[in-house]
Amino acid sequence: MLKLGIIGAGRLGSFHADKAASHEAVELVGVFDPFEPARKNLAQKYHIQEYLTVEELIPTVDAVVIASPTLLHYKLGEICLKNSLHVLMEKPMCSSWDNAQKLVEIAQQNGVIFQIGHVEAFNPAWCVAQEELQEVKNGSPAIIDAVRTSGYTFRSTDIGTVFDMMIHDLDLVLSLIPSPVVWVNAAGFNTLNSPHEDVADAQIRFENGTIARFYSSRIASDTAREMRITSMSCSVTIDFATRTVKKYQPDKLVLQGIFNPEHVSPDSAAKLAPNFMKEHFLITELTSETVPTLTAVDALAKEMDDFVESVQTGRQPRVSGCRALRAIAVAETIVESIRKKTPIHFDSQKFKETGLIT
Repeated sequence: MLKLGIIGAGRLGSFHADKAASHEAVELVGVFDPFEPARKNLAQKYHIQEYLTVEELIPTVDAVVIASPTLLHYKLGEICLKNSLHVLMEKPMCSSWDNAQKLVEIAQQNGVIFQIGHVEAFNPAWCVAQEELQEVKNGSPAIIDAVRTSGYTFRSTDIGTVFDMMIHDLDLVLSLIPSPVVWVNAAGFNTLNSPHEDVADAQIRFENGTIARFYSSRIASDTAREMRITSMSCSVTIDFATRTVKKYQPDKLVLQGIFNPEHVSPDSAAKLAPNFMKEHFLITELTSETVPTLTAVDALAKEMDDFVESVQTGRQPRVSGCRALRAIAVAETIVESIRKKTPIHFDSQKFKETGLIT
């Protein structure tokens, strides 16, 4: 049994505690949170030990979930990793590349599993969509639009919407595109009286020609979690909230170039036009009716499964610290571009120099 502790008894910490408590290979041992009411509530709910300091918790467990505010991630991660604990840390890993890189290096030096909680990587809609995107995964350029919005939740006030919300989509896109980022341009602003952006729009260019645009807002009138990925042969739209995937693609005749506009006479064009799109561009919609796992899968439980299996087998988790480090670097550059109000050349060479990311 993996003895596991929870650091941070807030909303996310309680979610992780629930998954850990119901996992057959996990013994939920205890919880640390400096806020007594939250700590006591979680301890009483799961009949586990309260700890008043991280130092008291560490000797009693093999692994921890860190679900504290982001500004505490580095300090808590450092002490846990240096004490050879396996760590599942909520996203974002840190709000700076330097601190994130240090945590990844500490984890490697101590031979422990370091997983970051980018739970959308386990969203069944994303898993299904990837099967339709082999062309993009193999390096063909794509055009990507990602939108993530919500109303203000009064959570994650120590970071802006780039590190809080947009980073989900950054992680997914960076895991999909097998090419370095070369350029970043972003704009954003803080509507609320805080030092962090509430709305942000960023465009990043990859070396292989892919362009990805990300929009996030935490003061929106509606909630959206959508992404559209378009390549030469198809367009795939993912709704992460409803867990639906829509694929839109031309048929073989179009792909083979049969309908070259320059070779179609005016009379033929007039006959073809009314039904051309319906007849030669096909829409396939994947929902829970056609793919039952789209709703049956509990993404957070899958994330816990992945963490436990990684600890048991020694393999790297789906979202390792190394993988998450890329999203941190791009997010930091986006915030810099917003602050400086200028495009920024992205030097991906630093990934290669560290040896952490190829």
